Amino acid sequence: MSEMQVRPLRPHPVPGLLEGGGVDDMGSGSQPAPPNAGLTRLLARTALGYHSAAMPADALMVAKQCILDWFAVALPGAREDSAVLLVDELESDGGGPCTVIGRRCRLSARDAALANGVASHALDFDDVNRTMQGHPTVATFPAALAVSEAGGKSGRDLLTAYIAGYEIACIVGAQMAPSHYGMGFHATGTIGAIGATVAAGLLLELDETQMAHAIGLAATQSAGLKAMFGSMAKPLHAGKAAANGVFAARLASRGFTAHPGALEADQGFISTFSLEPSRSPMIPPPGTEIVKTLFKYHAACYMTHSTIDCLIKLREQENFSSDAVVAVDIHVAPGHLAACNIPDPANGLEAKFSLRHAAALTLCRRDSSALETFSDESASDPELVAMRQRVSIHGDMPAGGAVRVIVQTNAGARHEADHDTGVVEGDLFRQGERIESKFMSLAVPVIGADAAKRLLRGVSDLDQGVALSDLLREVGAE
Repeated sequence: MSEMQVRPLRPHPVPGLLEGGGVDDMGSGSQPAPPNAGLTRLLARTALGYHSAAMPADALMVAKQCILDWFAVALPGAREDSAVLLVDELESDGGGPCTVIGRRCRLSARDAALANGVASHALDFDDVNRTMQGHPTVATFPAALAVSEAGGKSGRDLLTAYIAGYEIACIVGAQMAPSHYGMGFHATGTIGAIGATVAAGLLLELDETQMAHAIGLAATQSAGLKAMFGSMAKPLHAGKAAANGVFAARLASRGFTAHPGALEADQGFISTFSLEPSRSPMIPPPGTEIVKTLFKYHAACYMTHSTIDCLIKLREQENFSSDAVVAVDIHVAPGHLAACNIPDPANGLEAKFSLRHAAALTLCRRDSSALETFSDESASDPELVAMRQRVSIHGDMPAGGAVRVIVQTNAGARHEADHDTGVVEGDLFRQGERIESKFMSLAVPVIGADAAKRLLRGVSDLDQGVALSDLLREVGAE
């Protein structure tokens, strides 16, 4: 097949999914909900508004970037042990109509969402949103994709449902931050299930009452413990969130009920899973939250990224060698200590959640974007182990801000810098170029250059009549 021109991920104006404002009754800016409004019902109503929302151009652009990034990490992620073991188990229960990334088998919508959710989070290389306090796409998109494929929905339907689920998850996340994550819950698994349910519910055309029940059914199934970071159970959180979303929406479509105020009720989702006081949510116009997506360019926990980028900056500015480093002090927010501070990782999965190991990799000039860098062999590499011993971690920086790194060399020099990777990219075209580069580097070894270019173009044209069957043809079987 002749080489196809690869175009940037730019939005196309489409009726019902156009540049402009938000849902008609939401106004042009964020508005507080009435204090006495039931949150669950309000979010169900807000979600249904996405059917007719006029979506800003930048939101469409970033949504497509998120989806391309999802395919980028799901393709190699499908080869990870967690994904392989899971699909082997799911295959034994029978088939279905839906594509499983990287496999010849087909599964039910719920099981495909589970499998693809695990595959896309297996490498911990997927996108992040600070409002949600987790990874929105790996929970929401697999659910939307499976229900779209099973129901013969269009790419435009898929895109709308995905954005809605992503953004409703962020609204819920804002109601529960910061204590939900601080208590030890992994928001990707807990809050992500709400987003997955909304996406699936829109595609199943639930009404407001059914959507409220679906949200309640998702809330009562939600789970995910931060203690599981560094193990196969962490990507299982994403898969279960996606599968629970499909299951909740489908049950609600049949008339299955839940508490009508499941989120805000006494002993409901928010009061049980967080310490936050009851407060009126801010409901922003559609497209507001997805543009805050943070993308990962290092194949490790996002909380290690500021440290990695800071050390890269120092290394390039000061031009010291790894042999010259005698001590490294990394100052981070206290929350980092509970999420990515495994001091001496025993395997590649644990290495992704070790600030000391991330620092050692960077100082020893290893490529933190390469999947093979975070291997079992890397965790026990003598050079890296020796460098780890020179690194000290301090949880004394303000939450939500920069890290500070101090490197001392054998010449008596002291090099110091601050850095915050968690700043949203202002140049969306530059961001798109970086994601396309990441996609090609990860997808080509799995599906080949021609298929990767066709998949990239298909995602770019998702709202232009691309058949999902054509899109998924590129990623199903090895």
